[in-house]
Amino acid sequence: RPLAPPRAAATRDGDRLDAPSSASNSSRRVALGGAALGTLLATLPTRDAAVASDAGDWSSPGLAAEDPLPDVKYVKTGDGLVYEQVNQGAGEPAKAGDVAVFHWIIRRANGYFIYGSIDCGIGCGNGDPSEYRLGPDGNLIAGLDELLTGMRPGEKRRALVPPALGYVRKGMQPQPPEFGQKRQVEAHANEPLVFEVKLIKTRTAA
Repeated sequence: RPLAPPRAAATRDGDRLDAPSSASNSSRRVALGGAALGTLLATLPTRDAAVASDAGDWSSPGLAAEDPLPDVKYVKTGDGLVYEQVNQGAGEPAKAGDVAVFHWIIRRANGYFIYGSIDCGIGCGNGDPSEYRLGPDGNLIAGLDELLTGMRPGEKRRALVPPALGYVRKGMQPQPPEFGQKRQVEAHANEPLVFEVKLIKTRTAA
């Protein structure tokens, strides 16, 4: 079934964000088509043309891409990470040892919104991106480290991260800032989790 049209857009630092509705806090928590995302990523189909028409259709709130790729297919890596590349980036790809500066959104596989680093209101950050070192010396969850490695600045990916590549022990990053959100991550660590990431830039680690 075609997804609903994206909501009104706001702009911050060149990223179009799908603005959440003020009518209901509960509607903010449920992604448009979030459950479909989990199902589609798990079964690896070709992306439907109606969905491909707008990179923000999955997300409420979410990160939208200026120039989504016209024909995106899902990729499954050998260790079980499933992702789609939403748009092309530019510049040098991120590699182990780099500090990745990126925005991220985390949901349960059923679409329930947990946290986003973007400035989108209740349950979100203040718009400042996160920074973590990539590679074995970093402390990102394995699935997100793998997802970010190889991305170019400006590129956006969505992924279904299996539990074995997720929060396998306490304190792994990234973590939401508030206690209730941290509890959500901990409570659902044994489930696949959906991440949206947009790489802003990389820099050399100090």
